[in-house]
Amino acid sequence: MNHRFVVFRLPNHGQNEFKKLQKLSGVGARWVRPQDFQGGAQVIILPGSGKTVADLDYLRSSGGEAKLRLHLASGGVVVGICGGYQILGETLLDPFLKQGDRRESEGLGLLPVTTLFGGPMLSCMTTGTLLVGEGAGGSDIGEEHRSGYSKRTRRSTRHASLHKVACRDFLKPRPAVREPIEGFKWRPGLERYDGLVSADRRVWGTYFHLIFNNDAFLRTFFASLP
Repeated sequence: MNHRFVVFRLPNHGQNEFKKLQKLSGVGARWVRPQDFQGGAQVIILPGSGKTVADLDYLRSSGGEAKLRLHLASGGVVVGICGGYQILGETLLDPFLKQGDRRESEGLGLLPVTTLFGGPMLSCMTTGTLLVGEGAGGSDIGEEHRSGYSKRTRRSTRHASLHKVACRDFLKPRPAVREPIEGFKWRPGLERYDGLVSADRRVWGTYFHLIFNNDAFLRTFFASLP
């Protein structure tokens, strides 16, 4: 069966981290501007972003949010990576105005997380144990480059953590913990768990760049596709 992937081309997305995905047998993966997406894909990927709030605004102004919601309503799957994961959350807090001129923005509300943007960047290679699906128990390795710290807003059986973090190899010193801001501490690099996936396996979010380079994740993900 041919699995059809679309990566939404956002103005501030990072490097093309989907080369391995594009080379997999039985997979078609292409980049499409949100306004040009006409359906026909099983999976939409929201990639990482250098400016999450600006890309969220672009997604909305281009009609991409409406198309993404229609995609989900029609049985499709959405994966958010780093900035894309943050966009899928409920609220984006920017008390230091690192992202623009708004201190708070409403996310898409598809995953129960709030993200707070701090000052310095976290940069590390992270190894995590996959917690869900056929690849559960396997190791995934990803890159994390972010100033955002995401906190789960509620606990429920409708969403599960994607990884338990085994170790982080910091490429530069880990940012210092800040005192409580907007109700919680900014603690990037100290998270014990990464990402979330909905119980129906329709909405996925992770901070792991290069997630599709991992065999454990691929086993779980492709087994969950209709």
